[in-house]
This record gives sequence, structure tokens and C-alpha cells, in this order.
Amino acid sequence: GHRQRRTSRVLSGLLQPSVWPVAVPSILGFSIACADEILSIQGLFGQALLLPILALTTSSVLVMFLPDRYESKFECILGIWLMILLAVIPQLIFPIWFVLVILFWLSQSLYVWKRNYPTFRLGIWLGAGGMSGLYLGSLFAFNVLS
Repeated sequence: GHRQRRTSRVLSGLLQPSVWPVAVPSILGFSIACADEILSIQGLFGQALLLPILALTTSSVLVMFLPDRYESKFECILGIWLMILLAVIPQLIFPIWFVLVILFWLSQSLYVWKRNYPTFRLGIWLGAGGMSGLYLGSLFAFNVLS
């Protein structure tokens, strides 16, 4: 009765458009990184993150299941892919690049969801969230799960 209504209200609040773009990509990236460590597939940085990055890239097709009010879903996917590339390639040269990716995502998360941005830019933000989660998940998995 009352508890069920309260739970459904909380769940519907969590799935509001203002929350899912922040939570889902980062949780997905974090989960992929932790699953990679738990399954002992690979190590932490560099090429060792290749499989989790490919899994995150592949998961970008989930954007196709967004409601119809999100137009140009393919542009959103391209934005996600671009951000994944911008998060990965410099990481191969600058070992602390992941910190900038996480800071970029956090700064964007403060206001992007409040405005109506082009779908490509939304994709860049979602990609930054996914990669931030992947990097944080890798650090967590390496230091806590291994």
C-alpha cells in the first residue's frame, strides 16, 4: 500500500530526465570496469582497458531506446564515441588525463541537464560520464576488488 506507492514515487523520481543522464552512464562505466576486474579479464590502464572501452562504446546503442523526444539519436551516439576517443587517446600519452575527463564531466553535470542542448553535445556529456565511471571503476576495482 503506502510503502509501495512511496517506492514507486522514489523510482520514478530517479528516472526523471534530470537524473538518468548523470547516473546511468557513470554507473554503467563503473560496473563494466568492476566486472572486468572481478572476471580477471585484464589490468588497469593503457591497453588493459581496451575491452571495457569497447563494451562502453557498444553500450552507446542503448541511446536508440530513449523516448522519441530525444531527436537525432545517431548524433548522440557519435557524440558518445567522440568523447570516448577524446578520453582514451590522450590517456595513452598523459597518465593523469583521466582526472581531467572526470573534472570535465562533473563540471558539465552541474548545468547541461538544465538546458536543451543539441543531441551531439548531450552525447559528449554521456560519453564523458561513461568514461568517468570507467576510470573510477578501474581505480576502485584495482585498489579494492583485486
